[in-house]
Amino acid sequence: MRAGVLRAGAVGVAVAVSGVWTGVAHAGHRRGSEVTAVRVDRTDEVGTFDGMAFERLVGQVEGRVHRSEHVVGLAGVVGSAEFHSYRSEFELIRPVDARRRELAVVEVENRGSPLMLQMLNQFVIGFSGPPSKHSYAGGLGDGFLFDGGRSYARVQWQTGLSPGVPPTAQGVGEVIVRDFGRLLKSGRIGQDASPLGRYETLVVTGISQSGWFIDTFVAEGFNASPSGRRVYDGALVLASGGNWLAINQLGDDGDPQEPYVRPNGRPLTASQILTRPRTDPFFVDIVTYTDFYRLRAALARDPDPPRRSRRYELPAAHLPAFFVDDTLVFEKLACNDKHVVPLSQLDYRPYVRALLVGLEGRLGGPGRGLPPPVLFRLGPEPPPSEYFNDLPDADVRVPRVDDDAQPEGGVRFPEADLPLGRLDPPALSPATTSGITAICGNFSAYQPFTRAVLKSRYGNADRYESRVLSRLDRLVRRGLLLKDDRHGVAQDLRHRFESPPS
Repeated sequence: MRAGVLRAGAVGVAVAVSGVWTGVAHAGHRRGSEVTAVRVDRTDEVGTFDGMAFERLVGQVEGRVHRSEHVVGLAGVVGSAEFHSYRSEFELIRPVDARRRELAVVEVENRGSPLMLQMLNQFVIGFSGPPSKHSYAGGLGDGFLFDGGRSYARVQWQTGLSPGVPPTAQGVGEVIVRDFGRLLKSGRIGQDASPLGRYETLVVTGISQSGWFIDTFVAEGFNASPSGRRVYDGALVLASGGNWLAINQLGDDGDPQEPYVRPNGRPLTASQILTRPRTDPFFVDIVTYTDFYRLRAALARDPDPPRRSRRYELPAAHLPAFFVDDTLVFEKLACNDKHVVPLSQLDYRPYVRALLVGLEGRLGGPGRGLPPPVLFRLGPEPPPSEYFNDLPDADVRVPRVDDDAQPEGGVRFPEADLPLGRLDPPALSPATTSGITAICGNFSAYQPFTRAVLKSRYGNADRYESRVLSRLDRLVRRGLLLKDDRHGVAQDLRHRFESPPS
């Protein structure tokens, strides 16, 4: 394990102390916001992926935010000073061989935790907290994210988690995420090489709250560096439904800033988010079924979406059952009046992986590129109920459903065409956005078919699996599923077919 510090304007002095590497330097004074120092507290070996050895760096970045940044409340924080200074934890998982570092996936934390890392690598550690407080189990799930030499990084941005983000100027977190990306893109701290290395292509990603951050970040213009260059080349946003955070300009309405949506905030369309063609990322918006009931995702539908955007709508829940347990949902959160029901088992992770690869191909990588948008067929707004989060003076439509309570259209998971149960109700009660812990509407109830019903519909497991494989092949041909994930999805569905309730 190694540790070290590098500061902008460094003279470049390296000092070895008890086996710990430390860089000693002095920050130069240059007008403008920037990361001014990187402190690597630990470097750990994390295994071999796709024939390459990887390492994990954990530490802190230090930086400064110039008073001229478009951050609401910053003037009151800096007073007569020119800069606000910050520090935030980060982690970077990368190939040891610097020649293999070309693309980095940068996750925006969700409540301080790496949820997208878990989703993409198909493992679950839940809300695990900041980099310094957690070490990953061997293999990091199935290691998918590191195939081909991808790197992964995250940096703290949320007030109360990052010590550098004031509660009255939370847009500082946007500057931190922007300048962390600039650091990775340039590979420089001042005149010196950054210990984090340099990356040609950056993809920013996030789910739910962190997806809302990306919507806000791009809409408010923070993907443009002070020099006018694009920071993140692509954005993969999961389960945001066009919603945004009240941390800066969009939430400048007189109420206190908070890292959450306004309860009656109207979602943004892609055309409202992507208003700077020269610096906006290629934007991939992945929407889940429950987002239409809790997050009013239909209002973010764009009749004429920007060319550099795609939207895909999936029949899975915002948070599927594999990521949570009944104690959290029905006891701690008191969802569904504490009445325990099965939760949706539909797994969107393989499809999100395919869309990441497609986005990388669209940005010049080896992938085939992205398929055309895939959307649900919408019906009317449902009547008022605790299972639906309406919006005053708006027509909030939801997907039409078939006789099996499956949404019509969208990306056709095999279990949407060959269901093993009913998605009813689509969102648990209360399906509100009243506060940061009001997340019951993220979960969808599931009414599994009995063994007798499955047999009458599909016959035996071999016949069911054969029909599933045929549908999976269609998804692979369309670029909505990776060929390598085909077998795993089929086996999971076969297992669920063979173990229904009595």
